[in-house]
Amino acid sequence: MLNYLAIGTYDGVHLGHRKIIRAAVGEAKRLGMRSRVVYFPRPPKFFFSGETLNCLITLPEERERLVKELGVALVEPLHFDPALSGMSADEFFTGVILDKFKAGGLCVGPDFAVGRGREGHLDYLKCASAAAGVAFKAVPFARRGGHKISSSLIRAHLRAGAVEEANHCLGWNYTVSGPVIKGAGLGRKIGFPTANIGANPAKILPPGIFAATVKIGQEVFNAVLNVGRRPTVDTLDCKMVLEAHLLDFNRLIYGKTIEVSFLKHLRPERKFHSLDSLITHIKSDVAEAHKFFK
Repeated sequence: MLNYLAIGTYDGVHLGHRKIIRAAVGEAKRLGMRSRVVYFPRPPKFFFSGETLNCLITLPEERERLVKELGVALVEPLHFDPALSGMSADEFFTGVILDKFKAGGLCVGPDFAVGRGREGHLDYLKCASAAAGVAFKAVPFARRGGHKISSSLIRAHLRAGAVEEANHCLGWNYTVSGPVIKGAGLGRKIGFPTANIGANPAKILPPGIFAATVKIGQEVFNAVLNVGRRPTVDTLDCKMVLEAHLLDFNRLIYGKTIEVSFLKHLRPERKFHSLDSLITHIKSDVAEAHKFFK
């Protein structure tokens, strides 16, 4: 069976990606083909730059889940490696798009390109598709506030702690998952126990204090998140930590895998002159979070 193919990195599966994927699903139905999304688990730009830490909006398994939710029949990874990076546009189009993925149709965004040095841009893909008898569709950018929505823009928002803006561009609330691990235990001592989350180091951790929800199994709880280096107390060697204080919650959850969703930036992390001052601000953060959830 021929596939109507959408191919790209799709990190974030943001509103722009969703436009492309939904168009591919629609065209597949119209033409009696199967919809197939092929994604690069590691963005090609990070293959060339060597970046591996604090750089992904979505891990590969998160991306697959989000894409499948859009009604795609087949979702699979294509690992960007030295062999792939050395292919010409013709080699990629024939060897990968036609032969490997059996494309009868191709749907891409305006800035998609294939081949060494991104030589095969939109005009090339349009002509190559026509010559091979492959249906072709280019989908315009999704825009917000006059800017095109891109993974790079969303990464910049997340790294600045601007989660509301990132969420608007994503079309879903940014999440980070991981097991609850042992921390320094200070939160419990000062009356605000926290769950320290062992996040995948590739995931972007937005810095600051946030109102968030925490999912444990099928239950969802409101929380205050702290993402930072705890400069006031200098515990855990000032490593970047992700910790959640669950509101009105009193259970031991060590070892459980939980998912946090970032909803609202409350304030930046800062160094306080004393532990009492830190406690005062945590109380204020909790009160503000309660207000937000009401």
